[in-house]
Amino acid sequence: MAELPDWLRSIPPWAFVLGFVVLPALGFPISLFYLTVGAVFTDPALALAVALACMTANMAISFAVARLLSGPIHGLLHRRGYPLPQLTASTEWRTIVLLRASPLPWLMQSWLLALGGARFLPYMLVGAPVQSLVGAGMVLVGESLFQGNAVWLMMGVTAFLLGQAALTAVRRRLRRRGSAY
Repeated sequence: MAELPDWLRSIPPWAFVLGFVVLPALGFPISLFYLTVGAVFTDPALALAVALACMTANMAISFAVARLLSGPIHGLLHRRGYPLPQLTASTEWRTIVLLRASPLPWLMQSWLLALGGARFLPYMLVGAPVQSLVGAGMVLVGESLFQGNAVWLMMGVTAFLLGQAALTAVRRRLRRRGSAY
């Protein structure tokens, strides 16, 4: 781990950002970018801002690509007897929250939401804050690994716990309302 930050610091910041924005839309794990952004952008506030901006841009790209390919994918699945259920306006935000807070791979989350008929504005406005909590936690854990700073580790774990508490509250609320979610 001691040599990894030097290698990462040799990557031009523009190349790291470009990779962060594009590669997760192609299936590369976004968590690796979250964990390493602090090695490229050594100021923790800047690392967080870059990570959240790249994540948001990637969400938009993933949505656009999935929507562009949705016709052929829906056709293929339908011919094989696997039609995708479509989201309704009443379940859309709940599904976005639950998928974005799930441990499913990033690309799968994005594609399931886009192919399921999530509208772009709710997809971004609901999904980005949920994923921001997850991403912020991972960025801070990465910072702690590169700097050996226990404070960043505590902050990262706290962000994860806050995200989990929020998800638990949403699930309880939905159960009380009699929802299947």
